[in-house]
Amino acid sequence: MEKDININFFKPVGDFMTKDVSMKKLILVIWFVAVYGFLFLLKLVADPNATAQVKLSTGEVVTQVVGKSFLTETQFLGFPFHYWYSAQFCIALFIFLCWWYCKFIDKLESEHSKK
Repeated sequence: MEKDININFFKPVGDFMTKDVSMKKLILVIWFVAVYGFLFLLKLVADPNATAQVKLSTGEVVTQVVGKSFLTETQFLGFPFHYWYSAQFCIALFIFLCWWYCKFIDKLESEHSKK
């Protein structure tokens, strides 16, 4: 007997798949906010008056906005906060989200295997 299995991420069928897809969407939203929300915040709080003159190899001088803010000036564990956030916190958050999803799916599978 062959089952017709139709899996659609945007239209989950059944209690198991609905809960699983909801958790995946939540994790994707958390990851999106952690990555792009922080970049938006950096851009939002940057001092537009902080500029630097850069001389190109062609001899042309260009003025650029540096992007200085309290987030780039603050030190955390010996690193600028924005660097630490991007280099270490996001990796730790990713590992935590993977662990959280594994715990969630184990619990969900054990609940549905009893039914």
